[in-house]
Amino acid sequence: MKIIHIAGYSNSGKTVLIKKLVKILEDKYPGKTGVIKHLGHHTYDLNPGKDMTGHFENGAKFVAGIDSNKSVTYSGENDLYKILGHYSDAGIKYAVIEGFKKFSFRKVCLGELNAENCILKNPDVSEIVKSLDRFDDFFTMQGIIRDLKENTELPKTGCIITFNGIVREITGEEKTPFLEFNDTDKLKRIISGVTEDIKSRKGILGARIHHNSGRINAGDDITYIAVAAEHRVEGFAAVQNAIDRIKSELHDGENRIQKFTYP
Repeated sequence: MKIIHIAGYSNSGKTVLIKKLVKILEDKYPGKTGVIKHLGHHTYDLNPGKDMTGHFENGAKFVAGIDSNKSVTYSGENDLYKILGHYSDAGIKYAVIEGFKKFSFRKVCLGELNAENCILKNPDVSEIVKSLDRFDDFFTMQGIIRDLKENTELPKTGCIITFNGIVREITGEEKTPFLEFNDTDKLKRIISGVTEDIKSRKGILGARIHHNSGRINAGDDITYIAVAAEHRVEGFAAVQNAIDRIKSELHDGENRIQKFTYP
């Protein structure tokens, strides 16, 4: 899932630009675009006295209303990353974020805003569409699996084997509070090479690998691997090979991009 972050001060044209962008993305990838808007201090008021409002106020984590052509969901969740996780789980291909300008995603800056990781300044919508590959990726394990299933010859598929690597905090006497992977070009090059090698193996019908970048804290997800295979033996062997390759080329010894341990 690509994160297309649109940021700017009030009245800088964010909403108008996003409407045009969503129309183009939906025409090309129907049902694959999601939008997240930062409401800031303008909190969303629930309709008083309505059943859904009552259920939510009584403590329900999620409340959904479904009519003949849409659904509306209330959630107590206001963490941006967790909402992005829901979008990835749902198979969204492009998540357009309006606002949240303090977040460090690669972004479009409108108006007078000068922000971290600004890759386009006051562009028109066509410039954004041409630059989609420059924006950050965001995936969950379920999002990886869903994308793989949607792009694999399922009638021949006997299994999907997955692996979810996390940052281990304690290894013997060594404690690691986080790992850091800042050389994104090297990261993408290695992961792309491993993915293509896995896909070329006998009996493998498809593969998806995502490796998170930046600072990854102990206990957080670092790697997602999903492999579709005709038979489980081929699938397990391919996943094992991918794990070993990533560990050798990214995580071990001199190949580790950056590591920090407690003093």
